[in-house]
Amino acid sequence: MDYDHLQISIHSDDASRKQRWSEKMEELKNTQFSSAEDAASPLVHKELVWEKNIVNFELYDAVEKGDVVNFFDVLEKECAERKVPLSDIFDQVTWAGDSLLHVAADFGSEQIAELISCHFPELLTRRNVRGDTPLHVAVRSTNSTIVKLILSQYAIEKSKDDGLMDKEITRETNEYGNTPLHEAVYSDHFGVVEEILHADEPVAHYLNKSRSSPLFLSVTSPDVKILNLLLQIPFPADQPLPQCFGNSPLHAAIRQKNPDEEGGNPFHYAAYTGYVEGFRILLQNLSEKSNQSLLERNKKGNFPIHVACKRGHVEVVEEFLRHELPFNPYVLLNQKGQNILHIAAKNGRTKVVQHLLLNQKIDQCAINHRDNDGNTPLHLASINLFPKVLHCIAHDKRINVNITNNNDLTARDIVELEFNTQKTVRKLLANSVLIEAGVSLKLNDMLHLQRQQSPKTDLRLKDPNTILVVATLIVTLTFAGFLSVPGGLHSSDDPNPKKRGMAILDYNPRFWLFSIYNSIAMFSSIAACILMLVAQTLDSELARKPTKFATLSLYCSFSALPTVILDAVSLVLDNYPLRVVSVTISLVCGLLLILICEFGYYLVLLNPIGGRALRSYIKLLRYDNKPDDSSYQKAIKDNEEFV
Repeated sequence: MDYDHLQISIHSDDASRKQRWSEKMEELKNTQFSSAEDAASPLVHKELVWEKNIVNFELYDAVEKGDVVNFFDVLEKECAERKVPLSDIFDQVTWAGDSLLHVAADFGSEQIAELISCHFPELLTRRNVRGDTPLHVAVRSTNSTIVKLILSQYAIEKSKDDGLMDKEITRETNEYGNTPLHEAVYSDHFGVVEEILHADEPVAHYLNKSRSSPLFLSVTSPDVKILNLLLQIPFPADQPLPQCFGNSPLHAAIRQKNPDEEGGNPFHYAAYTGYVEGFRILLQNLSEKSNQSLLERNKKGNFPIHVACKRGHVEVVEEFLRHELPFNPYVLLNQKGQNILHIAAKNGRTKVVQHLLLNQKIDQCAINHRDNDGNTPLHLASINLFPKVLHCIAHDKRINVNITNNNDLTARDIVELEFNTQKTVRKLLANSVLIEAGVSLKLNDMLHLQRQQSPKTDLRLKDPNTILVVATLIVTLTFAGFLSVPGGLHSSDDPNPKKRGMAILDYNPRFWLFSIYNSIAMFSSIAACILMLVAQTLDSELARKPTKFATLSLYCSFSALPTVILDAVSLVLDNYPLRVVSVTISLVCGLLLILICEFGYYLVLLNPIGGRALRSYIKLLRYDNKPDDSSYQKAIKDNEEFV
């Protein structure tokens, strides 16, 4: 190991002073004192510090301030008063278990640290209660001079003692398993990192208890120079690649072209974690010969750009697209024949899809490209029901929305297959986006067959009970409206026998409007209740039609209720303009509800305002995960097994 560069230059003015200090230290060491019975013994790691002698405050203060003269005065005073040899004084520690060399290293007292390390070299490897050696402390305080001093003195002691030949102070670890190089990287000090690496390069691959090497930690360091310095260190050829998630993919693969367990290189790893700065550094260090690392597949057949698209790391994708390649990046296909837009759409990465569609390198061929199964990116987004992604792709002017896959299905056919098995908000939104974009529906016969063959357990268990409860509530509400009509009833004492018990406002046309709409709401709800009771006695297929008619009856009830409520309010208001407004609103609301309920969301999509409302609603919802119940995917697998 090379320590030659660690020799400390001593100016002529300082030489005599240091010589006098060294002689003074030797004189104190050779001074004979009577030994005390309870003389201190060396501190062993993890022993209780209060069982040892605690360092004198004056001595601690002298070391902290770096006052060499006062340091000697206190030493001489301590030895004389306590009648102990000098070695016992240097066995004293602080409450944290720090020796005097730890203290000197912590406060940057270079001259005192040099004296202690030269005359008491056993303190070089002494540990405090956290397992830190003085080198750990010096590194943490980012004092490169003391770091160099300790390394130099240890090299001298190592040359004298054969027992130290196999030991390296740079590989001593504390309780966290950190070597001094780990601490140097944590401290983000390039000079200290450089000093340790000059003394011991292989320590860059040592793992702490978190299974992180200094190289792995340097990825998160704000000083890019530290990462570049560690990347220049080759991995030892005689040692196996450590099974470290942080070290192996980033370092060894770039030097020895060793892939990780999944066949990925450093670009795959940087793309997977989304570390943009690391990906940028790797791109900057590429040469024409090593450009192939960027274009290597892992065991799943994915390029690094595919991994970034799958994970949704937009900035990494942007860095890749900025890199000059001799071809268009969309031609990079995985084993399924899918390009980068396929993968982003399949995994619901909306931001990546948006960025790709805005990039000039992604042309019409990439958007309409079909994979091995004939699926375009729009098909894959439909299979996994990603409304946001569907909206982004379907509204791009370059797309052909009516392309069919190998099963002769359009994107809307796939969503309709899902929508007819079980209706959910997610499927409704996906279907609405495709309808708005003008995607055609070709598979009416198959959809009809699917309705006959699909299980109807949810229909019988959930829909009838829900509709029955709602219909019953509406019946109760409307019946109460007849019992307590607006304006009240004539009393039994009325002079006119024909009016007794009759409605007071029966002459008012709005009262008859109230009665008619209230009757519609009540009888429609009663019809819905009867139909749902009948549906529960039938099997799944026979129960479908009664349920459908009951739903339509319930829609009629809902459409009549606004008119009922507003007419009742207008009857008791003494304001003619407000009455006119109330009646008009009630009629309009009733008409709109009937149209929307009877013709579904198709009518809404014909209106530009409805389209904007749909887009706003999609943005509010988060459907970024893949649904578990994909009947289309199950059908494809069953078909493959059959064939």
